[in-house]
Amino acid sequence: MKKKLHLFIVVCFLLSAHAFAQQKTITGKVTSSDDGSTIPGASIKIKGTTNAVQTNVIGTYSIKANSGDVLVFSYVGMVTQERTVGTDAVINIVLKSDASSLDEVIVTAYGIDRSKESLGYSAPTIKGDEVTATGRENFLNGLAGRVAGLSVNPTSGDPGASSQIILRGIVSISGDNTPLMVVDGIPIDNSVMSQTNTASLTGNNRSQDYTNRAADINPADIESYTILKGPEATALYGNLGASGAIVITTKKAKAGKASVSYNGSLRVESVNNAPEVQTVYSQGDANGVFNGGSTNYFGPKYPEGQKIYDNVASFFETGTAQKNNLVLEGGKESFTYRWSNEFVNNKGTIPTTQYKRFVTSLVGTAAVSNAVKVTTRFSYTNAYNKKANKGGSGYLMGLLRFPSRYDVNNWIDPLGNRLLTTGTIYSEVDNPFWDVNKNVSDDRTNSLLGNSTINIKPTKWLNINAILGTNISHTDGMYVYHTQSYSGSGTAAVPRGGVVNTYQKLNRRFDGSLTASATHKFGQFNNTYIIGGNFSDVNNNQNSARGQNMFDPDFNSINNTLPSTQSARLYIERYRNAGVFAQAILGYKSLMYLTLSGRVDAASRLLPNDPYFAYPSVSYAFNYTKLNALKDLSWLSNGKLRASYGITGKEPFKVYSLGTRLVTTTSTGGGFTYDLANGGNPDLVPEQTRNFETGLEASFFKDRIGIDFTFYKLNSHKQIITPRISYGTGSVVRIMNGGDVENKGVEFQLRGSPLRSENLNWDMIFNFTHNKSKVNAIADDLPEYYESDSWIGDGIRSAVYPGSSTGAIGGWKNLRNNNGDLLINPATGLPSLASDQDFYLIGDRMPKFTLGFSNSLNYKTLTLSFLFDLRVGGDVYNQTQYELYRRGLSIKTLDRDVPRVITGVLRDGLENTANPTRNTIAVTPAVNSNYYSSTTAGIAPEMFVEHNIKSLRLRDITVAYDFPARLTSKTKFISGFGLYVTLTDVFLITNYSGMDPDVNGNNPSVGGYGGYGIDFGNMGRPLGVNMGLRIKL
Repeated sequence: MKKKLHLFIVVCFLLSAHAFAQQKTITGKVTSSDDGSTIPGASIKIKGTTNAVQTNVIGTYSIKANSGDVLVFSYVGMVTQERTVGTDAVINIVLKSDASSLDEVIVTAYGIDRSKESLGYSAPTIKGDEVTATGRENFLNGLAGRVAGLSVNPTSGDPGASSQIILRGIVSISGDNTPLMVVDGIPIDNSVMSQTNTASLTGNNRSQDYTNRAADINPADIESYTILKGPEATALYGNLGASGAIVITTKKAKAGKASVSYNGSLRVESVNNAPEVQTVYSQGDANGVFNGGSTNYFGPKYPEGQKIYDNVASFFETGTAQKNNLVLEGGKESFTYRWSNEFVNNKGTIPTTQYKRFVTSLVGTAAVSNAVKVTTRFSYTNAYNKKANKGGSGYLMGLLRFPSRYDVNNWIDPLGNRLLTTGTIYSEVDNPFWDVNKNVSDDRTNSLLGNSTINIKPTKWLNINAILGTNISHTDGMYVYHTQSYSGSGTAAVPRGGVVNTYQKLNRRFDGSLTASATHKFGQFNNTYIIGGNFSDVNNNQNSARGQNMFDPDFNSINNTLPSTQSARLYIERYRNAGVFAQAILGYKSLMYLTLSGRVDAASRLLPNDPYFAYPSVSYAFNYTKLNALKDLSWLSNGKLRASYGITGKEPFKVYSLGTRLVTTTSTGGGFTYDLANGGNPDLVPEQTRNFETGLEASFFKDRIGIDFTFYKLNSHKQIITPRISYGTGSVVRIMNGGDVENKGVEFQLRGSPLRSENLNWDMIFNFTHNKSKVNAIADDLPEYYESDSWIGDGIRSAVYPGSSTGAIGGWKNLRNNNGDLLINPATGLPSLASDQDFYLIGDRMPKFTLGFSNSLNYKTLTLSFLFDLRVGGDVYNQTQYELYRRGLSIKTLDRDVPRVITGVLRDGLENTANPTRNTIAVTPAVNSNYYSSTTAGIAPEMFVEHNIKSLRLRDITVAYDFPARLTSKTKFISGFGLYVTLTDVFLITNYSGMDPDVNGNNPSVGGYGGYGIDFGNMGRPLGVNMGLRIKL
């Protein structure tokens, strides 16, 4: 018995020794596939056991395991990976981002983090690196097509062009509809300078464009974008978030040894398409008679053998864009830092145009104690933009109207004078080369963006967050029309001698917020209570001057103009906002959440009346997959029903709106006068919008497929508008409340991961947006309301009518009978205008729906991604074609020798009878050019509204390759190296006859829908091929 016991002990010892010999220490590093950075806090667990460790601050780990054990590597927002322990003692892991879990935690108002399951509204998140990968200088353009309900439209393809951005349609028919931009909890200035507020006597946002100030941010510094669209989503921002919000979270440093990253690229751009003009008929004013000094082309055919120049092709250049990003970051657990620098130099396809930007940013995070954390960020931007004039007097219309029998490259003589063809400087349209070289338009902006956040967590259940931030920008610019240019010369009777316009704009914004959140758990309930307040102090000054009769034609200075012609204007805009808010998030078992919010705002723009206005919101989230009956359904991963309702207010968009104010005069000698152009209104109250949203989320098969459906409806009452009134009142326009607008629509997102494996992954996102808007009423039963700045050409403007959509086009139209037949003048055989004083509803620019489709395929370290978007419906007014047509330059006028009968009925008194007289009068345009050119007895703007426009665009495609770590690690100092190629605006397939249907005849400073969908002298977006490399040391 004793021997057996000894034998048993020996066997057990040998077995344990063998087992001990099999156990060993596994070490390694966990990094991110996005940028190669280490991941502190990643979990490494032995599958089937409770044995687990985490990576340290530099991303390394150590764990004891047996051969054959399975190690599970996981981290929030990353795809979990497994590795079986074999003979290797070192296992390094690269975790990839998991699109299905990236937004488990959502950054909402004032930097408050909310779990996605508690949200009762849609709040999609876009990774910053996805947008950066497109290589676009203005990150706003990189957001287009990626989120349902988000519309982004650049005004043109020129360097530094501004972008109009709208969430869920037009809320205000007169005010600003741009969503609030928030960076690290602080609202920033995203305004576009308004030409109306300068001393300029012409233009009114039709001839000049100005960059969005949000473009001063380096896209490579952005970690993520959260799009807040619903009422409860923006409730805590108050009236600032009445049009939604885009919440930007910037990158912070990760603890670890110091590292240096460089990303450099070169983009080559070329014009995708250009308008076509006829080169068969020569200059002449009417009926085939030659006139070499005319700007019309109704003359005879060019003689045989006449050399014809392709001036459109020879004008444009190959554009380039160089971009360099350098980042230094590092630190330890108690303090981290990140210093980034960007330099961009974009030379456009239009000669002399250029956009340059230098951005340096520094962010530091310090853990003062276990309970106190401080984060400070500072960013400085210097941006220069050399632009080309746009619109009717811009380079493009000059190029299209330039005689094809002359070479456009001959634009200046040896003495620096303008070369003319046959006309004079007063009658001949500028050669486009002269325009871009001599009619200077440029500006330089210096901006500062800084904020500090103090987070205090005195107990486990209480969190206090204080944020202070400032955003200051100063723009110094000018636009000059040369003494010999068509726009600067005036007339022979009243010569101008050149025009100089200068402006200096200083925007200063100071914001602060203080929030306290407390969590309270009892039983199955998990509640969070938030109280807080914020303030904003905005001070905008715009100082401008204008002068004529330049002494030296090539010295661009206001002091180079005749003093008696000089005028100045100082536009001052100062206002303050303050608000307090409270929010209660009541949760039960992670199954359902009820969120109640309330806010009271005070706005100085409502003084001296009561400046306070309040609005509540409520939302509900029901995570139905948490139900016991559904937990065991393996095919159903997650699901949520949600609903929200809220009321938001919007204060007047003009300062001192309640009384007729004193303003500086735009005249020589200066002085002040009453602002008779904008009559005050002591009865003015804030706009009010009631907003309802409901939706469904579901994901299936371990998040391989996911859907997100949203229905929303909003009604905006007491619209603040500025209609024209009788001059007898002493004012031109009056600010007032009036009008009711309704927006409703559906948003749908489908995401899928057809392939998921260790080496091969394929993710796709499909989003659909349908928005329908309606103007239910306008104040005082007005038949029409329009934006003056959008009156871009003859008989056309952005307008709304009772019963129309918010994207209506107002314009002249031809006379018709009661049956809708065109009425024909029996004497001429041509139609007639209904009126050149009244404007009618002739189009609707609002698309029926839009689609976005993005894909990302990853094979090991090789990535292919691309983005399509589709637009269906909506009208575009082609003012460019209208101008070419009425001047005989459109290719549609080439059949001018062919007689034709215009379909319609004669206006002979029988037009509204049962048997109207059908028109049989033949017209030959070659001998009756009124057919093309007469705006009273031939053509009307309604003829150039192109209906039901469709377009399919490949926005961007990227191929990227990151060299495996096993190769870069051999160099000992390179931790990451990659190459990439990105193509932007690759192709556009559309039934629109112009270059691009998504154009803007104004800039985004114009209220309502502005000049979107009105095409006048706008270039499309160039094709860009971007090649680059990134390296990390």
